[in-house]
Amino acid sequence: MFAYKLGDNFSVLQAGEWMNRTEVGEHYELPPFNVKTLYRAVETLGRNRERIVRELQDRVLKLLDLETTDILMDWTSIVYYGDMASLAKYGYSRDHRPDKKQVTLGVAQLAPPVNVPMAMTVEAGNMNDEEHFRSTYNQVRNVLDDSSLIVFDKGANDKRNLESSVLDRNDYLTSKKLNIADDKVFRSFDRNDWESIDEGVYALKRMFPSRVNYYFFSEKLKDEHLASRRRKAERLLAEARMIQDSLDDGKRLPKRFRINDPLVDVRYDYQTKLASMDEQEALRLLLDQVIDGREGCFCLTSSRDMDAEEALRIYRSKDAVEKLFHSLKSEIEVRPLRVWSDDAVYGVLLLGFIAQLMISLTRFFVAPVKSVSTKFISNSLQNLTLTVVRSEGGRKQRHYSNFDALNRAILAGFLAETDRCRPGNGAPGRFRASQNDVSNSRTQ
Repeated sequence: MFAYKLGDNFSVLQAGEWMNRTEVGEHYELPPFNVKTLYRAVETLGRNRERIVRELQDRVLKLLDLETTDILMDWTSIVYYGDMASLAKYGYSRDHRPDKKQVTLGVAQLAPPVNVPMAMTVEAGNMNDEEHFRSTYNQVRNVLDDSSLIVFDKGANDKRNLESSVLDRNDYLTSKKLNIADDKVFRSFDRNDWESIDEGVYALKRMFPSRVNYYFFSEKLKDEHLASRRRKAERLLAEARMIQDSLDDGKRLPKRFRINDPLVDVRYDYQTKLASMDEQEALRLLLDQVIDGREGCFCLTSSRDMDAEEALRIYRSKDAVEKLFHSLKSEIEVRPLRVWSDDAVYGVLLLGFIAQLMISLTRFFVAPVKSVSTKFISNSLQNLTLTVVRSEGGRKQRHYSNFDALNRAILAGFLAETDRCRPGNGAPGRFRASQNDVSNSRTQ
């Protein structure tokens, strides 16, 4: 199933049809089976997900042999089609499908340059990041060394989560939700007093008994915020103009401004301010409302004392998790979910997680593919072709073809690692032949 996940990656039914092909069954030493066996296998994986993830963590950490285990954490949502899984709920959709039920997915990933996922949690579709943080953190806490740094965004920033990481003797770095006290700091901004850490980026560091706040002002970010605020003001002005035009013409309001429920009796009484001002005045009024003075400002907070420039660099590395989510959704293709039970939801997402883990390990160990996307790695491996030729006497010949630079590099790295890990450290065996003698993912 894992090989199929990195290959054609269609439904469980089609995976069963592929595995029941004679050549595939012989290669993987699988007897013929009913496709319902795979449905049960997916649920079995889901029921045993915690044990499987723990085993993976132990093996991967032993393989990597890292000095530090700094972790990036983030959460997303995945669309669910169906009505059988109790995990599926309506909630804030990161897939931009608020009309569909969803589940939420949490991932913990070793920080750059390793970038290997170490934990995956699945929760109900309406769970917020503050609550989901706890299950993701609990799954990864045993692999963290003392003073490991945990990086996450402001959505999971609450007192309980920060305290739990500190009690475990770990450090945290997260974005802070701005308050009135922070506004006073930003109002006192002076380019001569703040540290310039990048072109147009200034920082101010403030120490507190239990934390350090890193205040930042970015001129580029301010321009982006102001442009966004202006677009919002222009959108509000356009809506007000539509309402005013309807009132002037004696027409009903456009449908988007009405309640269209036959059981609800509504009387509309709208009055805009456009009758007494021109559009420029109206736009200035709206801009005064939507601009709050925080444009270009943000604050990071941490239990670790470091340079402001380092804190910003580490926090920006959290983009690596966003890339992992994109890979999971668009290249490993774990979405949309079309399964029938909670255990099946866990199972199919676990398969996708393991596939992503193997791709990430490949990037870490094989230098030529370090910056290659999941899509191109998967396509290169899938292009490998095994042709089985049967002679009249029943003898079989295997011919391997369609090698390219990527899959050659990956197979060479795999052979070297296999030889290194084998008892005897390089004794002759099944994988001691040339690259052309390695089985692959497509069967003709």
